[in-house]
Amino acid sequence: MPTPLPLMTDHTGPSLGPQRVCGDARLRGCPLSTIMLDRSFLRNSESHEDAFLSSVPVTSVDFFLSHSWSADGFWKQMALLICCSSTSTEMITLLASLMEAYFLYSPERHDGEFELLVFVFGFISFLVALFIIPLFKHRNTMVFLDKCCIPQKDPTAKSYGISKLADYLRASDKLLILWSPDYLNRLWCVYELAVFLQTHDEDDVILVNLNHLKLCVSLMLLQFFSIATMYLTEPYSARIDSTHNVYTAHFLGLATSLLIDQGAFDCGEEWQKFCSRVKRFNIHKAKCSSLADYSYLKQLVTDMYGSEAEFAAVVRGLWLGEDEEKHHP
Repeated sequence: MPTPLPLMTDHTGPSLGPQRVCGDARLRGCPLSTIMLDRSFLRNSESHEDAFLSSVPVTSVDFFLSHSWSADGFWKQMALLICCSSTSTEMITLLASLMEAYFLYSPERHDGEFELLVFVFGFISFLVALFIIPLFKHRNTMVFLDKCCIPQKDPTAKSYGISKLADYLRASDKLLILWSPDYLNRLWCVYELAVFLQTHDEDDVILVNLNHLKLCVSLMLLQFFSIATMYLTEPYSARIDSTHNVYTAHFLGLATSLLIDQGAFDCGEEWQKFCSRVKRFNIHKAKCSSLADYSYLKQLVTDMYGSEAEFAAVVRGLWLGEDEEKHHP
């Protein structure tokens, strides 16, 4: 959002009161299921002719999506689908696996073949439930995404939409941060966090680390393919040499364990990097494409918190705890 604009409701100066805005029909929201389903909404900041048409007038917003456009849009979409799922996914997977085992069982079928079929169909059922359930569950969950809720092609309407950004934040129940390494280096992202914390509790801020999510998904797929490979090679190994199957299983088990250990190590490293970025956070390092926006937004944050250092302390306290020892996953 490069154009310098007044960001408060009355357009005359900062509106920093603790009251949350509600009942403003000039605000707009987009169903979360629509954003999950349309890959174009999160993958780039370019205007999409159907993006604004997907939003409707609202008086409050369930989630304000805060993210950096430079982050991978595919993983932002995956983050919404995975994190907005529910325990119903596990129940459906278990039920589907039991039904598949019942219908696929045959005395003539080799045990390994039967186990592989149940395993593969169970995993497919898990993936289908993982993606379908959130679309149904969150079809009425309204979220703010600037691309959908602010007109992008009409400069006047876009300016007005940006001027309501603070109102959107105050009218949102939760701030959902799709975290990427450059998040705290984006001044608009920092501003969104600053405004939201003025009228909400820290528990209302939800952070999803995209790099952590990538690692978890990679480990899940690794485990699936290693088990499937073991089942597939079992009958061929048994025909060649009885000990060959044992060696194959041991090799796959060792390789999988090493890769999982590496993944766990990477997760730990990613957490340390996250903590390091939060500890070193300084609003001076945040960037903005417009110099006028840069000065204006920094001044607004300073007015809200008294000083830049005070806001930096709030950010560190949010994710590291007041003593910077309380780690929040």
